[in-house]
Amino acid sequence: MSGMGAVDDDHRERMRIEEFWHDRATDPRRRILVGATVAFAQRGYHGASTRQIAVASGMSPAAVYIHFESKEDLFFQISRAGHLAALDVLRTASEVSTDPAERLRHAVAAFAAIHAEFHVVIRTVQYELRVLSGERFQEIAAIRHDIVQAVREILQAGVKSGQFAVTDIEGTTLLVLSFCIDIARWYSESSRRTPSSIGLQYSDLALKLVDAGRPGGRAHE
Repeated sequence: MSGMGAVDDDHRERMRIEEFWHDRATDPRRRILVGATVAFAQRGYHGASTRQIAVASGMSPAAVYIHFESKEDLFFQISRAGHLAALDVLRTASEVSTDPAERLRHAVAAFAAIHAEFHVVIRTVQYELRVLSGERFQEIAAIRHDIVQAVREILQAGVKSGQFAVTDIEGTTLLVLSFCIDIARWYSESSRRTPSSIGLQYSDLALKLVDAGRPGGRAHE
């Protein structure tokens, strides 16, 4: 039974990966990106060979090189898409209100949820970033900087309005991002908790962390 459960999880993870790439690439690139994401998730960057990526894609190794110049290029494309997806949901959610507490609530809920929903993709790109070199690394680093800045700006607005009791904005920004990103490490398709429920729980934690509901604060006015 445990073996069947593992097979079911693998199937659901594959479906999640296919869902992620559905509107982000077209065949045959999409098939290769799906296969590469699966291979990197299962074996790590260094453990996944081009042949294994090709097998997971249902294509030949030669076909992979027609569309991507190298294994690093494939990893870069996955990393770029994963980071941009996270940045997009964070920015979009933070624009639903001008109130800092509501902005933080929605931003953290969305950011946490996507790290559960597409945990395989995001786990793949979060923990092996250093395999990228040169301009590829710099491009991903710039996106990560934008993610940090998006949360930092919300916290700064909350401190300025008097709603947040935060003395270390940089440290709190990293803490909020870190506990959301870590979801991708432990979440599994067999979890009874949905991505949205995790998002809501983490948004409540973030508000408690900044003491948004403290006496005299304006978060609930």
